[in-house]
Amino acid sequence: MKASVFFIVYFLAASILAALIAFPLFQLVGTDIFKFERWVTRSALLLLILGLIPCLKYFNLSFKTIGFNEAFFTFLRNLSRGFVFGLVILGAVVIALLFLDIRTLSSPFDLTVKLLLKALLSGIVVALLEETLFRGFFFKLTERWHNAFTAIFVSSFFYAILHFIKPIAHIDANNLSFLSGFEVIFNAFSSLSELFADDFFALYAVGIFLALVRIKTNSLSTCIGLHASWVFLIKITKELSDENNQSTFAWLTGQYDGVIGILACGWLLLLSVLISTNKTSKT
Repeated sequence: MKASVFFIVYFLAASILAALIAFPLFQLVGTDIFKFERWVTRSALLLLILGLIPCLKYFNLSFKTIGFNEAFFTFLRNLSRGFVFGLVILGAVVIALLFLDIRTLSSPFDLTVKLLLKALLSGIVVALLEETLFRGFFFKLTERWHNAFTAIFVSSFFYAILHFIKPIAHIDANNLSFLSGFEVIFNAFSSLSELFADDFFALYAVGIFLALVRIKTNSLSTCIGLHASWVFLIKITKELSDENNQSTFAWLTGQYDGVIGILACGWLLLLSVLISTNKTSKT
């Protein structure tokens, strides 16, 4: 499939370039706070985003055509609405996890303004970057080359799989070389061998739901709001509660973040079916 081949090449190109530039960057400004692996992974993410600029021009696309097609205040309104809906959607999962004793509230329960602002900023940044890349560029390009149905599943697959490509072992910063970046990249891709099916399908369901929202709204604003609220709520939940592996229903949450798992997967797939049915009834 043309879109899949392109995306694989795109990911590999960003990874190789990141491996090439990470060592000199780390030598120039690296610190112990940001380990070498983070320089490689952050460089790869940055290159994935920067690569949009020449790709949009080459494929005769624009930020407007990939989903940033609303007036500023309309965009903010729909983003805010998506954020609220996202809190309700994932909030139902979090409440269920607490009710089933899969997660237990931490003691002391320390909800601070700093935590809220940090989680909110993280949510907005992650959502903006990932939605632009996956539900924006990747989705639109696949839709152009194939069709909307294919775009939903291809963009969602790459969205899900990318979350599991990350280093699983640290490199000694005292023994770095120009080839160390490639060692990190190889190590990151090898982590796919430890992927859990329930984690993957949960994130795949997230991608499918967001892609359907992208189709229904013909914009990225609501997708960004939904995504931002989920990152926000997951960070808050992880900070203020603990996993209870002794729970009878512990299998309902996965290994990825202790929140997203089979329960979230089933819930989002149900909502996806409802969105699809609603959309079909209008066409």
